[in-house]
Amino acid sequence: MLRPLIAAFGVAVAALCLCPVGPRAVDAGTVVRMDIEQLARSAELVFDGRVLFARSFRDERGLVRTEYTVSVATSFAGGPQATRTFELPGGQLADGSGLLIPGLPRLEVGEDALLFLTREGSSGLRLPVGLAQGKLRLVRDGAGRAGLVRENADLTLADPQTGALAPAPVPSVLAYEAVAERIRAALRPSTEGR
Repeated sequence: MLRPLIAAFGVAVAALCLCPVGPRAVDAGTVVRMDIEQLARSAELVFDGRVLFARSFRDERGLVRTEYTVSVATSFAGGPQATRTFELPGGQLADGSGLLIPGLPRLEVGEDALLFLTREGSSGLRLPVGLAQGKLRLVRDGAGRAGLVRENADLTLADPQTGALAPAPVPSVLAYEAVAERIRAALRPSTEGR
């Protein structure tokens, strides 16, 4: 299921490379709707932490990409590391030009987020699994309890069974501990058939 999404993404990136970043509207991306368990099982890296650094640049092919460094608080998949550095396609360059990819989440320096990332491709890029579905912003309420917010505003979600399209639901706050337990359960080795 991931290969067709990555191939479609490549076509979208090629088409968007000629589009400058600016005040024009960007259409929503369309992806298959995924729950927390599907995101976790489809990701190579699952972790949460604070974005420390972001640098957008043009690669040797002229495509815009952004390198991020995140201070890792909790690592669910991919092994424990104090920091993770990875590159995502797109971004805005210092001169204001760049590449915005519909449906791809934005990461801001200083924000806390839970990320579900694919394997690094041959070009060195990763993708959030399910595009914007692969990033949940970490928030805290007045009592300091952690919650997660899905920011899927730029997505149209396709039902995996019927293919029916629907806009992403309005963001709601999910309890961090409940989501963390769902991730751990999804990544636990299955004991079926033993």
